[in-house]
Amino acid sequence: MEENIFPLPAVAGILENEMVEARLHNDDFDPEIKERVVALQLEMTSSYTTPIYLVLDPVTGEVLGRRDGALLEEAAFADFLRTAAAKKG
Repeated sequence: MEENIFPLPAVAGILENEMVEARLHNDDFDPEIKERVVALQLEMTSSYTTPIYLVLDPVTGEVLGRRDGALLEEAAFADFLRTAAAKKG
């Protein structure tokens, strides 16, 4: 996703212009960092599964959209982002 979908024009435009992007990578070699990241992932998603994509309201932290698993079509992922962002109050 990071190499094949995020850079594509429809997705990149939304990520760069309409959102603040943050990523959790739970594959760190440092056991302490990995443990903290996995704990945060579990707290935010109630799942150990990867990848999971969340769109959060920046003020309330409310989950506006969630996608479990990769979505390897540019238009479909862009639509997921747009639909989630449209729910923002």
